[in-house]
Amino acid sequence: MGRIRNRHLVVLLLALFMVVLATGCGGGTKEAGSGTNQAGNQNGSSNTAVDPAALLEKGQDLPGLSYDSVTTVADMDPFTTKVWVKGANMRVEMEVPEGGGKMISIVNSSEGVVYSYGEDQGMATKMPLAQSEVDTSTPQDYSDSLKPESMKYIKTETLDGKECLVYEVSDSDFTGMTWLWKDYGIPLRIEATSEGESMVMEYKNVQVTELDDSLFQLPEGVEVMDLGMEIPQMNS
Repeated sequence: MGRIRNRHLVVLLLALFMVVLATGCGGGTKEAGSGTNQAGNQNGSSNTAVDPAALLEKGQDLPGLSYDSVTTVADMDPFTTKVWVKGANMRVEMEVPEGGGKMISIVNSSEGVVYSYGEDQGMATKMPLAQSEVDTSTPQDYSDSLKPESMKYIKTETLDGKECLVYEVSDSDFTGMTWLWKDYGIPLRIEATSEGESMVMEYKNVQVTELDDSLFQLPEGVEVMDLGMEIPQMNS
């Protein structure tokens, strides 16, 4: 149970970290051509200008997105989930420690609910999204939080076979680096320090593709226990 609590802590730390990013870098209108950012090769020697706002805009209105999310916080073991995103729907799969099998969560943001169930179980729970510990942040959310004027181009690198533009992002609350996929303007790697806490977020095996709606539906025959109802207290 200790390892499970540690993984819950990672999720909560990540959620807090994404809020800090959105607060520190988000808001406002992205202005094209802000700053003096330049693109280049891995040594930063090219003089080809980059428009960060145009790069970030590429990450909007994608048909669907699938990826492996790997989070590393301080001295803890990496925490990995597999994610599919389509519109307001999300599917998150994670391996439960110590041979506990696979836990699957289906998020419907438009309805504000989360369904969770074990891969080999015939029962699912339903609860309000606001009460769930499922991390619903996506690479697109991070891109939305960035302001081009806070980004300083460093170099170009290839991650997972994808060409990325590497930027330093600075704010009074944190400092960090982000690797933005040149084709779609979404991050494949984020390194940051906030309030002395270091974190690395990696998005691997990223695919931009149409996703079948069945990914976001419960299997047939699964019973649902609604945890959104108030549980009556027993008299002592």
